[in-house]
Amino acid sequence: MPSAAVGHQAVFKLLRQVYVHDSRGIHYYQELSRHDFTVQGTTLELPLPETIEPRFAYRGDDVSIRLMARLEVDDGVLFDTTADAEIELPELPRTAAHSPASNDLIEPKDHYSLGANIAAIPLRNKILVLGLLVIGGLLALVNAAIGVHDELVPEAATVFYDHHGSDGSESPIMKSLAGSGGLSVTLWLIIRAQLRRYMHIKMKDGQQLPYRGLTVSIGDMLEGVSRVPLEKITIRVVAVNLEKGQYKRGSGTKERTISFSTPKHGVILFEQFIPYVPARMPLQHYVQGYVDFTPMFDCLYPPIDASSSHGLAVDWEVQLLHPLFVDQELKGKAAGIDWREFYRNEPE
Repeated sequence: MPSAAVGHQAVFKLLRQVYVHDSRGIHYYQELSRHDFTVQGTTLELPLPETIEPRFAYRGDDVSIRLMARLEVDDGVLFDTTADAEIELPELPRTAAHSPASNDLIEPKDHYSLGANIAAIPLRNKILVLGLLVIGGLLALVNAAIGVHDELVPEAATVFYDHHGSDGSESPIMKSLAGSGGLSVTLWLIIRAQLRRYMHIKMKDGQQLPYRGLTVSIGDMLEGVSRVPLEKITIRVVAVNLEKGQYKRGSGTKERTISFSTPKHGVILFEQFIPYVPARMPLQHYVQGYVDFTPMFDCLYPPIDASSSHGLAVDWEVQLLHPLFVDQELKGKAAGIDWREFYRNEPE
């Protein structure tokens, strides 16, 4: 510490930094501890608080999480002297899961037949799906026509899309395509919810929060009944880490903040193929076996919730994968999982 700082007020902060790997990433600093003092000499020694856990370095594809020390000295009229330094932490070894990519686990590619799926849902849901498809198609055509029109006329004569603006594009056609893409995603989410009405399925009440060593009968986890026979389905339980963060896109008045939650380090906890389940028969009568949650704590990293938008989360779900109908996904209870369960040979 410079000798000129002696006698000044200072503050030492221990911060957890979530660094977003994006050119316009929004990094987050979580204050873990703070020590206010008067600088007495050029050397300062402070022990790390024992309450700060978990302690490991995480370097992911989209975010890195590290421990930072920040010293702020009140030695200026307008600006204080600030110095940051990373505190080296060990990496936490994890067991390889030998599972498909985490994106394919938590968001598996959905193979389905739209016609067969529509035929399997109740009449009112059929009408809603068909209506949304027609409305979505018409809106996409109108939006595309506006984009073409605004592309070909002077800016003063445009209807909706100007010739200069956000996201690095000055083309009204490209802007209309982006708008149609956003509309399509919204409509698809609504349609998908309707297509899932071929059956009623849910997690049973009273689910336990997972911990190392927990084994649960799959039949005690879920319940469901289908309106139509289910053929060649797969019941699967998967768990992943989620890298969470934010970044900026656009510029000026159209600048926006985008949040992301990217699956990483996935592991399959249970998988069963079921050839046939009759219509209106309880699904839980046809599932067999037990879900062992221990591999989740061996393969995944402990949750680090720096904030609601930044950090490293743990997520798990039960899936029903169907070759002709939209898949079913049931989120498991994950909030509040004890980070200590992720450390091997944890002392009691």
